[in-house]
Amino acid sequence: MSDAENAPENAPENASDDAPAGAAVDEERRAEYVELATRLAEDVLFANATAVDNGERELSGNLDVLAEHGFYGAMLPREVGGLGVDFATAGLLGEILAAGCLSTTLTLGQHQGITGVLAGQGSPEQRERWLPGLASGKLRTGAAFTGAIPGPPRLTVRETPGGFRLDGVAPWVSGWGMVQLLGTAARDADDNVAWMLIDAEESPTLRVRPQRMLAANATNTVTAEFTGHPVPKDRLITVGTLAGHAQSEPFTKRLNGALVLGVARRSVQLLDEPGWAAELDECRAELDALADVDEARARAGEFAVRAATATVVRGAGRGVLHDGVPQRLLREAGLMLVFSSRPAIQEGLLRRLAGGRG
Repeated sequence: MSDAENAPENAPENASDDAPAGAAVDEERRAEYVELATRLAEDVLFANATAVDNGERELSGNLDVLAEHGFYGAMLPREVGGLGVDFATAGLLGEILAAGCLSTTLTLGQHQGITGVLAGQGSPEQRERWLPGLASGKLRTGAAFTGAIPGPPRLTVRETPGGFRLDGVAPWVSGWGMVQLLGTAARDADDNVAWMLIDAEESPTLRVRPQRMLAANATNTVTAEFTGHPVPKDRLITVGTLAGHAQSEPFTKRLNGALVLGVARRSVQLLDEPGWAAELDECRAELDALADVDEARARAGEFAVRAATATVVRGAGRGVLHDGVPQRLLREAGLMLVFSSRPAIQEGLLRRLAGGRG
């Protein structure tokens, strides 16, 4: 699935005991955001999660609430209307919201990637044109970052008079029909990655096909197929190398890991036992350390499956009914095993699921 890309510049700075006075204000603001996210996760997202999952409530209603409270601009600078939260806070907020509703938070996450690229590397004209709307959630984006994935490119871009043409496939694009723009990463003739912001509108050169997944189908995830799709020149934000992009991968994996932790967090809340809570804290700490993020993601994924399975067992017959929370969590934990995964994460998961064998 598409990654929510965030550049290394969003990583947290080292704290110190003699931090400036402003640090206390930032800590107070962080606490306010955590409290707000927790309240919305319980009162809005979790309260409606089953209805969203069953198609009885439109996911866009949840997204509107998050936009109203500023979460679309969580990592954008305050001067453009964002919340300006740091990397560590963003991960925690994502976990809290995902514990409320995975579909909502996954869709929101697709918005964050290209906004970070735009804020850090877009031209002044591009930032002025799009950042205020992206920060407020009045403009919403999906993500088609296929060209940033190592290996033979599945999405390519070529320059033409006055602009560019896109060709290829983005297998997993979430939020279709709920977004106006599509953050796109495509590979050029020199194997560099072109980051673009294009219109999310179907046309003869941009066709989409719905995907039916194990869980989170309310995200309206589609496969997008580009056939000589025209892109105006001013939609190119920046061009970078694969090697440069790889430097941001640990941060991206950590932020995507917040969704995994969110599913586990809800399961742990339902189980209400200290041992489960302690293991969740350990998984979070390993991801936060960024020392071996692939192994940490694998541990978190395996833990989420075990915790969700335990909620099904605890719920017995009620747990497997179509409107039962445990069965939804188990499906979501299964989806998280492959969401934004990479070979190293997959290998770690398979090793853990095999009980350490192999």
